[in-house]
Amino acid sequence: MQPTLKSVVSRFKNKRIVVWGDLILDQYVFTSAGRVSREAPVLVAEFEKSEYLLGGAGNVVMNLLTLGAVPLPVGFVGKDASGEILLKQLSEKGISIDNLVVTDCFQTPLKSRILSGGANTKKQQILRIDTLPPDAISERAQKKLAKALFSVLADSDLLIMSDYLAKTVIAKIFKNIRETFPDKVIALDSRHNLLDFPGVTLATPNEPEIKNIFPEKKFLSDGDFLKAGTELLDKLDATGIVLKRGHKGMLVFNRGKKPSELDIYGTSQIVDVTGAGDTVLAVLGLGLAAGADLQASARLANIAGGIVVMHEGAYPLRLRELQDALP
Repeated sequence: MQPTLKSVVSRFKNKRIVVWGDLILDQYVFTSAGRVSREAPVLVAEFEKSEYLLGGAGNVVMNLLTLGAVPLPVGFVGKDASGEILLKQLSEKGISIDNLVVTDCFQTPLKSRILSGGANTKKQQILRIDTLPPDAISERAQKKLAKALFSVLADSDLLIMSDYLAKTVIAKIFKNIRETFPDKVIALDSRHNLLDFPGVTLATPNEPEIKNIFPEKKFLSDGDFLKAGTELLDKLDATGIVLKRGHKGMLVFNRGKKPSELDIYGTSQIVDVTGAGDTVLAVLGLGLAAGADLQASARLANIAGGIVVMHEGAYPLRLRELQDALP
């Protein structure tokens, strides 16, 4: 008998999940709209406050934490001001930083969102400034990362790969991991390099990503996405593919089974999609780690995604919120 979704969620607690990926520091700069500059036809906004959150793979880590698991982040952090803030954010939340490689050959990714509005109105994002690492990672730093990964994977329930910037999740290291840990369940979200990681257990592309993988396809109908998902399953030699389709829900491809469709959970009047893919990845991984099959894990992830898009910014899903939403 298949376990209920509630029983699956009850087994999330204390699952040790390795998150290998690009840890990004999200900065939110709040300002009040004042006047038009005399120097140029641009808005002059007065600074109010600045807040920091964990983004990228860091948001996957935060979702795992708030859902009751034990996240174990592995990645690069620069010896810079953003890196210090990022490490402090993790430490203050009780998240281990033992497997992070702090190096002066890396610039901590920073995404600064400038928000503005009147004194009694909602702040709107008017600009985003990305400060990203410009150079390739040194061979020495990569070896330190691989050593940390191999050490922590031995005593973990799952590996999640969160590849935002193609800086931290390195194909040759993945190949060695797959050879050393052939039975390890691995879930992957890669923005640009999905095909570099054949042998993953599960991949979670969205519509733009799968269109980039198959540029020769027209994608004029749902059937085109079904064919592409099935083809991608074979290309990656994966067990499953969960294709995220925004307000259209998800398509679930499970090897040996007919593809299935999950309608969006909740309303299509979405507030903010920022970080929703991170939540989906975290919940999918936790479902598999808790012993659920792909279909049940995808149902949970679909519900989780529907909850977080009703919140502004990268919102870590709380365990109680997910439990209360389950049938």
